[in-house]
Parts: sequence; C-alpha cells; structure tokens
Amino acid sequence: MRIRGWLTGMLAGVLALPAWATQDVSTMNDVSRTWERYSALSSQDKIESVDMLSASSLAHVGFLRDMALYASTEQLRRLPVLDRIVVYLLRASQTDDALQAMDARAVATLCVGRGWINVRAPQAGMALPSLSHVTVLGDQAIGELSPPTETQFHFGPAFVREDGHWRFLYMSMVGDMSTVMDEQIRRTGMNESRVLEMSISNALKGPAPSLATLDRAPLDDAARRTRLNEAWPDYAQWLQLRVRAIFRKAEDGDALAQYAAGSITYVGEMPAIAPKDEAAGLAWWEKASQNGHGLAAWMAFMAITDGKDGQTDAAALRALPHLQRAAAQGTPPDALLAQSNYYLDGMAGLPRDCRQAAEWATRAEEAGVESARNERVWIWATCPVEGQRDPAQALALAQYMIGREDTLKWHELDTVAAALAANRDFPQAVRFQQLAVTKMGADPEYTGRDRTATLKRMKARLNRYRAGRDYVLDYRMIDELRTGKQ
Repeated sequence: MRIRGWLTGMLAGVLALPAWATQDVSTMNDVSRTWERYSALSSQDKIESVDMLSASSLAHVGFLRDMALYASTEQLRRLPVLDRIVVYLLRASQTDDALQAMDARAVATLCVGRGWINVRAPQAGMALPSLSHVTVLGDQAIGELSPPTETQFHFGPAFVREDGHWRFLYMSMVGDMSTVMDEQIRRTGMNESRVLEMSISNALKGPAPSLATLDRAPLDDAARRTRLNEAWPDYAQWLQLRVRAIFRKAEDGDALAQYAAGSITYVGEMPAIAPKDEAAGLAWWEKASQNGHGLAAWMAFMAITDGKDGQTDAAALRALPHLQRAAAQGTPPDALLAQSNYYLDGMAGLPRDCRQAAEWATRAEEAGVESARNERVWIWATCPVEGQRDPAQALALAQYMIGREDTLKWHELDTVAAALAANRDFPQAVRFQQLAVTKMGADPEYTGRDRTATLKRMKARLNRYRAGRDYVLDYRMIDELRTGKQ
C-alpha cells in the first residue's frame, strides 16, 4: 500500500466542494441573496437576470458570439459541451448579420430570454438550488450547493464584487454542467451528434439544422479564428478558485479542508495551483487527523510510515495516534488490519498482544478486508505470546481456506500449513508448505525486498514440519522491514 494509490481518483471528488465564523457573515449573506435572486429570475427566463451577470460573464457570452460567427469545427470541439450548444443555438437561430450587430449584452439578453444559459426551473414540488455555505476570498466568493460529506465538498456558483455589488460568474458553472451533460450523453448510449441535435431542436422548440451544417462557420476569416485562440477562456481558473477556498477553510480549521489541502499538496498533481510539498501535505493531514478526520488520519499514518525513514521507532510513535484514530472509525477498513499488525508486533509502545491483534483482524474481515482471514489464522497459529496461542481457533478459521485450496496464494498456503502444524497434522502441513514454496517461486508478481530471505524462511518451516515440529512466530514484521528482508 502506497500513498499515491490511495489518492487515485480522490482529488476529483474532493474538488467537486462550512464556512467558519472568521468570515464576514453579512458578506456571506449578501452573496447568498445574490444567488437566490439570480436563480429566481433566471429560472423564469427574466432578462433582469442579465444585470446580475459579471462583466467577465458578458465578455464570455461575447466570445461565444464570435465563436458562432467564425469558429472552425476543431475550435468548436474544444469547447465544453454547454458552451458548444450555445454556439450551435446562435448559429441555428440567428443570421450572421444579426449576430454581428449584437453586442455581448444583447447576446446575453437573447440567451436568457430563450432559456439557453439559465438556471433550470425546478420540477413540481422541488425548490431552486440554494447555497449551504459561502467562502469569501477578497472580491470573489464561491458557494456550495449542499453540505459536505466526509470526503467531498460540493462547490457551485462563483461571484465577483463589482461596483459594490455581488454579481454571478456564469463561467464558474460551465465546467460542472458540461460534465453532467457529458455523463447524460454517455448514458443514452446514443451518438453524441444525435443527442446534441435533439437538444438543439428541443431548445429551439422546432426542427434544427444538422450538426454537420452547424459545424460550419458562417464567416470564413482566418485572422478572426486566430484571435479566438488568443481570447480562449481559462476554464481551469474555477478549479484554482476552489483550491483557494479549500486552503482558506483549512486555515480556518475545517477538518475536511485540511484533509483536502494535504492531499493536494502531498501529491502535487496540480503544481501550477499548489506545488508538491510532502512535508506540508503531511502537516495538513496531521492537523485534520487531530480534528477527528478518519481518512486524513490514515493518510498521515501512511505518509509517516512510508519508505525506509518510516520504519524507525520514532516514526512508529508519531504514526500511532493517527492509526488509532483511523482504526477507531474504520476509515478505511485497512486501518483495522494495520492496528492488528501493531499489536502483533508490539510496536510504538503497545504490548505484544495476539488477542488484541486477532480482534482487530476480525473487525477488518467484517469490514471487507480480503486478507484479514489469512491474518487471523496466522495470529492464532503462530502467536509467540505465552498463553495466547490458539491452534484450534486457527484450524477452525483455516477450514474456509482449505476448501479453496486451488485459489490460495502462496502466503495463504503458508498460513494454512502453519495452522495444520499447530494442530499436529504434519503430513498435511508438509503438503501445503510444499505448495506454498512452489507457488511462491513461480510468482512473477512477488516484489518483496528480499525474495531469497522469504523463500529461505518458508523452506525452514517446511523442514520443521517434516521433523514433526510446529512453528511459532520468531520475528517481528517491523524488524524485517528495517533490515530489508521483506
């Protein structure tokens, strides 16, 4: 298990995004009221909502007008699908002369009046989307459309303060809405062009030209196309705003934001926004862990114990409180098994306690950790603590594995052999151990640090079973890791 694997796909959820008392409540309320009024007017196709659009929003609509006039097919396909549909609608409904005569505000008024760029009216019995939280970042603000979960914020519209008033940044929702539309198109199983043609016809409330026709620019002007490339919107700026909001919340003490800040910083997958800094990322995870965030506690534990420097006593002591928090919450279930290993090895000042180790491994199995049954059998079969070994329990648990002999991996065969030997069934122990040795030798995926040392230890157990002697654990995993034998 490594850090990067645990973070795969996680950032996307975190950034899809409670505001704290340090922020100006009256300002937050002003932003919320702006959204409430805009969404109410917009959902009814009221052109008064145009007055609530930011200057940059109007400029963006002006860019879409220019796209409708001059953009090539290749340029159109670079656009998020929501913007592309608006361009198609402008081409389908307006002559090139009419478009050229319109300024950006006139185009916005047209689009709002026809419901093309508006907040969708709610279905019967439903309400318009409201903001559950607002984060203010100077003259910008961003809202959240629902409370956060343990792992995810739900960012929504962004706003900018202009001439003393908060105005809606239309572009802040283009990416999210386009992602939703792309997913809906995918779910239909239909050709994208056909779905877009249907959407355009529905928006126009009548027949529409084919997409092949709408892909052709009304005016062929190479210089204008070049200027379109130069004026291309920075669609990534809204992600940057969300990251800024995350760090603001983290600084204000929000545990989820601290977890997110740690994830962003530790991995460094967005270097232009937040450069990679593992020490800073770990510090954020530790703060989030101290604030009770279970997954952050696990990430802190993983980061501290990663690599050679993570195998020291000092690292184990630093990691233990985070592991205990993660295990107490069962977040993720692997933390339960890691806590079991700490008790089996007696790490970080914990007593070496097989009963505690088995209890945590049992919880891990109940939580769905696939390898936990193997660990439970191994603990009871090989426990080195006086009076705690339980061969009968080991064999009872091993029956499930024995019944699936053909599917067992080499280390599982090794475990079953130990359980059989603990119960004095040496012929079967020898058979399973021989299978384990053979399978391990043929495993191309085994990447243990010292394959030879592992194989030597397994063969030594085989010789013990042949001599009618069972096996009691005679090493600690942490010591093996420290010496590079595992």
